[in-house]
This record gives sequence, C-alpha cells and structure tokens, in this order.
Amino acid sequence: MNRYARWCCGALAIVLPVSAVCTEPAPVETEQALRRAAAIADDPVSMQRATALWNVALDAPIVLIDPATRASWRMDPASDEPVPAALRADQLPANTCVEVNGVPTVMLMLPLSDDRDALARLLWHERWHCVQGGLGLPAVEGDNGHLDGEAGRTWLRLELRALAQALAAPGGDADARAHARAALAFRARRSAQGELATGTLLQEAKLERNEGLAEYTGRIVASAAGDPVPALLDALRRADGNDGFVRSMAYATGPAYGLLLDRWRDGWRSGVSADTDLPTLLSEALGAAAVDADRAGQQYGIDDVRMSERERAALRAQRAAAYRDRFVGGATLRLPLQNPSMSFDPRTLFPLGDAGTVYGTLTARAAWGELVAKDGALVARDWSAITVGAQDIDGCGAKWTGPGWTLALSAGWRLERDGGEWRVGEGPPAACGD
Repeated sequence: MNRYARWCCGALAIVLPVSAVCTEPAPVETEQALRRAAAIADDPVSMQRATALWNVALDAPIVLIDPATRASWRMDPASDEPVPAALRADQLPANTCVEVNGVPTVMLMLPLSDDRDALARLLWHERWHCVQGGLGLPAVEGDNGHLDGEAGRTWLRLELRALAQALAAPGGDADARAHARAALAFRARRSAQGELATGTLLQEAKLERNEGLAEYTGRIVASAAGDPVPALLDALRRADGNDGFVRSMAYATGPAYGLLLDRWRDGWRSGVSADTDLPTLLSEALGAAAVDADRAGQQYGIDDVRMSERERAALRAQRAAAYRDRFVGGATLRLPLQNPSMSFDPRTLFPLGDAGTVYGTLTARAAWGELVAKDGALVARDWSAITVGAQDIDGCGAKWTGPGWTLALSAGWRLERDGGEWRVGEGPPAACGD
C-alpha cells in the first residue's frame, strides 16, 4: 500500500504488534455479513468476468472489521465458519487491500452496504487493488490540488457531462464520438500546455491508473448479469455536484474512459502500464479532430458552471483563510510522520497550497501513538507531519484531547509544552494528578 487512501484509507506497512484477536464467537450480524460478501466473491460468473478482464484471478480473501471495536473476522475455508482475523495494529479500519500473514486480503468495514450492487462494486474494486502490483501498476497517485480551483473544477465538470452523454448517446456512433471529443477538449484545458498527457494532467492520470481502473473493474464485474452504463451515468451526474474532486474524480472518470475504450479500442487493457494515460488512448482511438472547448461548452451548460464555480471560489477563499488561521497562524501541535498508517475520507480533502492539505476527518498511527481528528487536520505536502490546533489542550499521561481531536500516546512517549509550543517526544509521560 502507498500513502494515499482508497475511499478512506492508505496504509503503509510498519512493524507493530498484532492487534488483539477476539476469542468470542462472531456476532450474528457479522456472520451474516461474511456470508453475504462470500456469496458475491465466490459467484462463478463474476469470477470468470474478473479473470477475463485482466487475465489474472481476482480472488483475494476477505476480512471484515468493526471500526468501533476493531474486531476482525474471516470465513474459515475448512469449516465454513467465521473465525477471528489477526491484523496488525497499524492496519486501520478501511475499505482497502492489506496483507494478512503475507497474503493480499480485502478489508471491508462493517456495516456492509445493504445495496448488493454497491457492495459488489466495492469488493471487486478492492480485489483489483490486491493484484495491481502484479499487473505493473503501482499504487501511486499524483498531486491534484488544481482540481479544487475554479478553473480546474469548471473544466472537470464539463468533462463529466460530456463523458455521460458519450456513454448515453442515442443518436449513434457519430454523436457518441462528438461528445467524447468534447470531453477530451475540456480535459486538455486543465493543462497549461493545452494538450493531453501534459502538466497537471499527468498527475490526474496517476489517480486514474490507481483508483480509476479499480472502479472500472468493480463496475464491470459487479454488472456481470447486466449493463454497467446506467449506474455509471447516475454516478457521473452525482459527481457533477461533488464539493471535492482532488481525490474522488477518478472514481467517475476512470470507469467512463474504460467503457469508452471498450467500445472503440479492442485489447486496450493488455497494454496498460505504469505510464498509461486513458484519455490519450481514447484520443488515439477516435482520431484527430479539433474542438473549440469554449464553444463546445455551450452545449454542456458552461455559463451556469462558471457562475456556480465563481461563487464557490469566493466561499473557498474564506474557508482557506480560516484554515490558515487555525493550522498555520494559531497555536498548534505538530506531530512528525514517518512510515504512518492513515485512514481518512477522500471527499473531505481541502488543498491549502504550500502549507499542505486539510483532511476533514483523519485517523493516523505512527510511532508516537494514534491521533483521531474528527474536525480537521493539516497534512504537510511531503507527508512529514500532521498539524492540529493546540487551543484548550487537556489530558495527562497517554490520553490527550484538543479542539476536534484525541491523541493516545504509545508507551515511552510524552506530550509536553516547549517554549509555548506543544510537541511529542520520547520519554516517560507526564504523571496524572489525583
């Protein structure tokens, strides 16, 4: 795993004690959830479809974890009964792929979705992550802070609309191709060079190779008995209203480009590599055609999009100023990061320029212990530190709280004030009074 998270986690492997293994029988609800997941994972039609997509079996085992208690369970293949799963303490609750006893394993958080299709998409999405390294597709992602700016969001929203119309075009292949070319023209406007696969678009391509291909796989396999397009069209329309695109955009664009490539470029998956750019592949399949993005935008509501994004940019500037006062100019606690495990909601990311990125919700584990920030934390651009507000810190020993966060220190670490600044360091914790 790399430092970036899928859905809400990106865990780095660090050597920590194994989490306590539950010795009680699995709760009835957990056993039912395990059997629901197994029915999807073991479906022969889905298994065949997944193998055909990438010419490799997507058969990673499954572990379910309760985020509240961190109790984890798996099905024992010999007895077909739930048994505890031994996870490391750094493997935070998440929907992701982790290694359990050296075996890539899908971790899903309880409770599972009641929507079978949504659960199937998630399961096969994460199973793809368990094999992507073997496909030559490392789990790396780019810096897409530009997608939170006015121009970046404007052209991305137009791209999403054009992709939706390309997939849904009722007028035949010519109409679909025209919409697809418009989508590519809108995308090119996000690069200073005005061309695909240049500048910031190379950063977007990294995210699409990681989360985009995983989501494409999840949607294709989950729709083994049906058509994936209707559900994707709904997802594209909902994505148009997203408040945060920095890390979520590929969940919409990745499957859209994948399905259009399935239509117009046979065998494209066999050539995917660590340098593949999905929009460029589609452009090559469509052939050259000049598109005036500003003029084409009229068909997709460019004036309304620009107006709404201008209003959002003004509100964003106020929010950014408040975050800078809180995490840069005010009293803070800065926690160093080295080989951390982190869990977060990717929809809540707020880029703050050179200062880093604000994560709306965040759980981080490092040598010093575990931080749970439910009201925002600032992560440095190079992932060297996490900063939280230090107003009204309270606690002693290993347990501390601050504005919107809690900190549980590991043995041998302490929180102390040094010249007006709070910091963590090695040493015996401060004693608690009576």
